[in-house]
Amino acid sequence: MTDLHTHILPGMDDGAQTVEQSLELLRMQAEQGVETVALTPHFYRSRESAPDFLARRAEAWGLLERVSAGQLLPKLILGAEVAWTPGMADLPELDDLCYTGSNILLVELPVSQWDDEMFRQLYSMEVRRGIMPMIAHLDRYFQNQRKRDMDRLLEMGYPIQISAEALFHRFARKKALDMLENYDALLISDCHNLPARKPNMGDAMKVIEKKCGKQIARRIAENTDIVLEG
Repeated sequence: MTDLHTHILPGMDDGAQTVEQSLELLRMQAEQGVETVALTPHFYRSRESAPDFLARRAEAWGLLERVSAGQLLPKLILGAEVAWTPGMADLPELDDLCYTGSNILLVELPVSQWDDEMFRQLYSMEVRRGIMPMIAHLDRYFQNQRKRDMDRLLEMGYPIQISAEALFHRFARKKALDMLENYDALLISDCHNLPARKPNMGDAMKVIEKKCGKQIARRIAENTDIVLEG
C-alpha cells in the first residue's frame, strides 16, 4: 500500500516540525502496512518561489535520508502539494514539482467556487505540458462545490484522492466510499502530526473492508501502488 499524500518532511510546512516527528510518523505508517510514502509538502506560489521551495525540500529530504538510513521504514518518494493559482499551467518548474519519476502533479484546488478558467488550466497542464493533475483530497469539496462542477471534474478523468479521515465522518463517508469503489479514487492519509492528524490508512482500510468487502478493499490498496507506475 502506498500513501501518496503526507506532510512528513521535517520543517517544510504545518506538518512534522522535527526529524524525530518525521521518523515516528513513518514508523506508524509501516505498522499500518504502508510500504511506500510520498512526501508532499505544501507549495504556495504566492508565498515562495519554486526554486526556493525546491531548495528547502532538498535540504529537508537530505536530513531525513541521513537520519533514517538503516531503519526499517517505508520507501520514500518526493512530491509536492501544489496550491491552485491563476496561470498555474505556465509555471516553469512544474515538472520539478511532480512526483519523482513521473509526470503526475498533486494539485490542491481552491475552496472558493470553481470557474471555467480553473478547468482550462487543468486541461492545459495535461495537453500543453504533458503533466497529469492529481486532485488532492476531493472529499474536502463535497459540501462547498456545485454538483455540476464536481461532475465536470470527474468527467475529465484525472486521478483523485480521498482522505482516510473522510471515512470516519458520517456526512462524508458514503460519498467517499462511492468515489473509492466506483471511480478508482486513491486513499491517502494527508497526515501532518502526532497529536491530531496521525497516519490512519490502516484504520481506513478496516472501514472499507467492513463496508465494501475484502475484495474491494484489496483493489483499493493495490490502486495506491500502481498509479505512479504508468
